[in-house]
Amino acid sequence: MINCYLMKPIFDFLIQVLYSSWDVLLDSSPFIIFGFLVAGLLKAFVPNDMISRHLGGGRFSSVVKSSLVGIPLPLCSCGVLPAAAGMKEQGAGKGAVASFMISTPETGVDSIAITYALLDPLMTVMRPVSAFVTSITTGFFVNLTDKNSAAGPPPESC
Repeated sequence: MINCYLMKPIFDFLIQVLYSSWDVLLDSSPFIIFGFLVAGLLKAFVPNDMISRHLGGGRFSSVVKSSLVGIPLPLCSCGVLPAAAGMKEQGAGKGAVASFMISTPETGVDSIAITYALLDPLMTVMRPVSAFVTSITTGFFVNLTDKNSAAGPPPESC
């Protein structure tokens, strides 16, 4: 028979884990909802052909444009997912979506403000610059390694 005194610490620990998980969910929910709002605004007000024209395909310019669009947006890493999914659904290329997903959470207005408060002006400038460089590099390599964006007809199967 299991002693009830031995089970109480385990039960208390599991309850604490559930409470902590719920707190994390509550803390992140506004950012996720904001990401859904941005994705909905993209879908409602930005035409599909504009997204596919500027951010579609494996062009280097689409990667740069999506990185520049993502830098000023105040989305965290949770909220950027729905926005990136909306961009992909509207025709953005894989490299452009990857570039957007890297540049956006690194350089929100809030994170730049806290960088200025905790560090110095040089780091405040270098943070968005480094986000821009890393996002462009990632998007470029995603386009470079993407086998689906290669020109020409798809290979025939047997």
